[in-house]
Amino acid sequence: MAEISKVPAGLAEELKVLSQQGLDLLSLTQDHASVDVVAAITERVRDCKANGTTLPEGEIFALGALLGSQYVAGQGWHWGDVVWDFDETTAAVGVLNHDNSLFINPIGWVAQVMESEGGVGFMLNYNMVSAHQVPVCEPDSATGLY
Repeated sequence: MAEISKVPAGLAEELKVLSQQGLDLLSLTQDHASVDVVAAITERVRDCKANGTTLPEGEIFALGALLGSQYVAGQGWHWGDVVWDFDETTAAVGVLNHDNSLFINPIGWVAQVMESEGGVGFMLNYNMVSAHQVPVCEPDSATGLY
């Protein structure tokens, strides 16, 4: 079971600031469609991986917050603070769908993708959510979707 709560106001503001920093990194504005922003994030991370360069921690946070913000703006998701199985060590901040059945920790996801040998699935994931081609999970389970 997952305990889901709203992110504190201070953290919500910090996520907005980080999202704007992500837009600035990509030379984009709030007027760009969410799908285009996700494509730009995907391209930036793919380019870094292909060139063998790393993203500084601040850029990982900015791009992750921006990625999460696109699920909020483009998919109707919301930011939340989640604790699984009443174990505070499992706590994470991320975005959840309308019934809290699906969860993405976008900052952690960007960091994990940068460290892994695998591909960059942000665009694929976003498109699957857009097409409603995602697993059906129990409401309020905050099941990871990566």
